[in-house]
Amino acid sequence: MIFLLLLTSTIQYCLSQNITDQEISQLTYEEIKASWLAESEKYNNTYFNLHVAKAKKEKDTLELARAHRYRAWNLPMEEGLKSVDSAMVLVNSIKKIDSTVYNKFISLAFYTKGGLYFSNHEIEKATEELIKSFHLAKRANYKEIIIQTLSNLSYMKAENGQEQEALLLQKRVLDFAEENQTAIFNYNEYYLSSITTMAFCHLFAKNTDSAKTYSNKAIKLAIEINQEPDYEEMIVLNAQADYYDGHHYRARDTLIKYLEKESGTVLADRYFYLGMIEGKLGESDLKKKYFISIDSVMKSMEYPLIDNMNQVYQFLLKDAIDNNEHNKEQEFFEKLVYYDSLLERTQQRLREITLEKLDLPLREEEKKELTSAIASRDTLIKIFYVTSSLLLLGLFGYYLRYRNTKKRLQHIMQHPIELENRLPNAETKLDKAVFKEILEKLNAWENEKGFLDTKLTQHTLAKALNTNSTYLSQAINTNKGHNFSSYLKDLRITYAINELKRNPDIAKTKSIIQIAELYGFNSLAVFSKALKAKIGVAPGAFIKQVEKANSRS
Repeated sequence: MIFLLLLTSTIQYCLSQNITDQEISQLTYEEIKASWLAESEKYNNTYFNLHVAKAKKEKDTLELARAHRYRAWNLPMEEGLKSVDSAMVLVNSIKKIDSTVYNKFISLAFYTKGGLYFSNHEIEKATEELIKSFHLAKRANYKEIIIQTLSNLSYMKAENGQEQEALLLQKRVLDFAEENQTAIFNYNEYYLSSITTMAFCHLFAKNTDSAKTYSNKAIKLAIEINQEPDYEEMIVLNAQADYYDGHHYRARDTLIKYLEKESGTVLADRYFYLGMIEGKLGESDLKKKYFISIDSVMKSMEYPLIDNMNQVYQFLLKDAIDNNEHNKEQEFFEKLVYYDSLLERTQQRLREITLEKLDLPLREEEKKELTSAIASRDTLIKIFYVTSSLLLLGLFGYYLRYRNTKKRLQHIMQHPIELENRLPNAETKLDKAVFKEILEKLNAWENEKGFLDTKLTQHTLAKALNTNSTYLSQAINTNKGHNFSSYLKDLRITYAINELKRNPDIAKTKSIIQIAELYGFNSLAVFSKALKAKIGVAPGAFIKQVEKANSRS
């Protein structure tokens, strides 16, 4: 293999005989690298041959390997991967090489492979290569690549359903960058990359305020260091956050402004937000037009996995069904099934890969550092054991709670939730006829769902039922076994839970505070407390289960 590579390099050198010794001596390797950073296509067409010729003339195998790695970035994926493999073989052929230099180069090689896979939407392979790059970079204390690999992994986690894990990982990246800013070459560029990734992680988690905070910080820094692509990317991210915040016209204007020069999956992503905005504005035909355009983009790229494709094909499938377009109906159904399956598989594999090869090794490393730090003092050793025990107990408790919550949610989804059945007080001081009349009116009021009125009070209900607050309170307490407040709260939360199960689109299209208001609650805190008291799980977990059940149906 090494012989073939050297032979190939020799042929390349021979093919570049028009490169003179004077030209070789006039350019330094730093200048060659600068040309690659500035314009990679020009490097491949011109400077690559010069790089190879200079490395051959000076018998510098490491620079020859670098030439192959530089070149890989601007090649089709398969050719690029071969070029990186060639670079790695060349470096491994060097008999005497400093271990730090070696680890840095191989780390960059794996990073390049990860970038090639990511650009071609092979997320699992990209993840594996980036994790390899990170571990080697850590071994070589290569801070710049530590930041880049972890930032890319954070982005992929956030994009594929691991938003909270991504935010924690990216917080670690930002802390690391800030702690080492004096030791990082071109710190501002790496810090800019880190905060843009944090902005994206928050956007994927629908934390729009935090997303805008980081994006505005990135915009300011991008202007300072003249990084126009990052500036435009963050302007668009703010527009996407505006969409989630309901500022549809402003979001649409910004997205259209930055649409023209986009292509591929970025263009598809812009079309998605524009389509969703038009849908919110009541322009269903325009939404369909944008989503059909997304389908065309996906077709041209052989349907890679990108965010939100299941929503696109759900809409197109429903539209085809509504319009009796049977061919389209079958086509969009198959694409929806394809994307649901691809998304589920990718998310599962990504979790498995990152847990085994990144998260657990990081935890193990942290554990070793902790052990080393406390080894000098017996008291700290005791703290370590106590902490470890508590951690294990906490994990075990978390596992039990997770298992119980999962069982509870399954039971909730399979069985209707009933009103709380307290034993009514048998005795009442009310006249029996009056008591009966109040109960009949109260039952009619329940059937009409009058309890959904957020402005309802005991006084207004008594007035509506042609009685007074005292009689109403006695009737509820006697027959329902509740005071008015707990009776009303139980009516609302029981109805809310059952209605969300029947109509999961409500959970999909509304925030939790909007859902609370929809079912008569003036306070998110009161709604959350009532729901947890009723079914034993937090609103977020219940809403996710409703959405999950809907996606499977």
